[in-house]
Amino acid sequence: MGVLENGSLIRKQMILMAGDFLIGLFIIFLINTNGYPKFSLNAYSDLWALLFTPVLILASYFCEIYNIKSPVIKTLTIRCLVAMAISFCLLIWFSHTAGATFQMIAGIIIFLCFQISWQSLYHKSFQSSFFIKNILVIGTGSAAIQVEKILKTSSGKYSLKGYISTPMDPIDVDKDKILGKIDNIIELSKEHKIHTIVIALTERRGNLAINKLVSCKLIGIRIVDYPNLYETITGKIPVESINPSWLVQSNGFLITPYIKIMKRIFDILLSSLLLLITMPFFPIVVFMVKYQSPGPIFYLQDRVGERNKNFTIYKFRSMGMDAETKLGAAWARENDPRISKYGSFMRKLRIDELPQLINVLKGQMSFIGPRPERPEFVSKISDATPYYMERHAVKPGITGWAQVMYPYGSSLGDSIEKLRYDLYYINNLSLLLEMLIVFETVKVILFRKGSR
Repeated sequence: MGVLENGSLIRKQMILMAGDFLIGLFIIFLINTNGYPKFSLNAYSDLWALLFTPVLILASYFCEIYNIKSPVIKTLTIRCLVAMAISFCLLIWFSHTAGATFQMIAGIIIFLCFQISWQSLYHKSFQSSFFIKNILVIGTGSAAIQVEKILKTSSGKYSLKGYISTPMDPIDVDKDKILGKIDNIIELSKEHKIHTIVIALTERRGNLAINKLVSCKLIGIRIVDYPNLYETITGKIPVESINPSWLVQSNGFLITPYIKIMKRIFDILLSSLLLLITMPFFPIVVFMVKYQSPGPIFYLQDRVGERNKNFTIYKFRSMGMDAETKLGAAWARENDPRISKYGSFMRKLRIDELPQLINVLKGQMSFIGPRPERPEFVSKISDATPYYMERHAVKPGITGWAQVMYPYGSSLGDSIEKLRYDLYYINNLSLLLEMLIVFETVKVILFRKGSR
């Protein structure tokens, strides 16, 4: 399932951003051409015009304008106003030789009005019955119940029409919602104008009338299984509901040489750039680490990497000396007494992880990927859940899909939840997802979410 599938987490954001992009281009076209088909741009005095659209979209993105789930006009207006204020300051800064011009101010005000109108129109049209997809679920067990739960959390518009019973599946759903038996699925699909049939069976053997499902597909009904629906809507994979054959038949989980080469180029370029930017501040970090507590500057620790090979990870030390001597290895937690005052500050801004850029340049890590776990925890988690070792098919990362989608893990349950996101990342590995994770990481750092 792709990251831009209907109902996916990213699809809505991309549509809204595309609309804003067209609005921005249209405004700049009108301002600079006065309606005539020509475009002129002075390198300095009109630099704001060149940056107008990307700055406004980035500010809107970081102000969470594209993540509003329901069309609350007050929330939308406040976020848009904040984004426009930030954009105005940035555009002034970028074009300081010209200052604020009438065209710039007018352009921002016009963009604000169009953005609120476009966002409101999108949300309202999205609520119309035209976009609602009628869902029919084959199955009446626990998996079928989970389908109803995730449909309620979806950003897409789904209407669960009911369940289809099968000879072997247990009945855990409300019996009033069972529309009929699988033998009548073609007639029931036509009667309820079904868009998608979801296969959510506890027991598949002898339960599926394949010929009838083929007939449903040939009349335009989409057939998906529960793990694929779950993946599309939540951005993670239900490890407890998949099997090896699902992994084999999935369109993803294919790490080609081309993908590896592109990721390596991306890693080297981004890590080198960040090192050049941050290295002048390293002496300040070193001084604060030594000032807070005696001991080494760097904290070296064994982690499990690609193909289950151990490597040494580098971090600025954020804990006191011998923090784990008495209690042994343990996950970080809220108000962890082992973390120094300055160490807590470093963790919130991810400063302690900057030395891992060296791990990336050495080829032990990637900039984006599943977080490398300690060997002690890997054995514990892999015993508790299937498919944990599959996350080591790619290099571990400084940041990743699980890190931007879920808070810092401090328990076995958190690690299993993060595994669901890690498998989604591996299954949907692409340049688009990589870039999204980079931007989401910046957002996480700016708003200090999910660190301990």
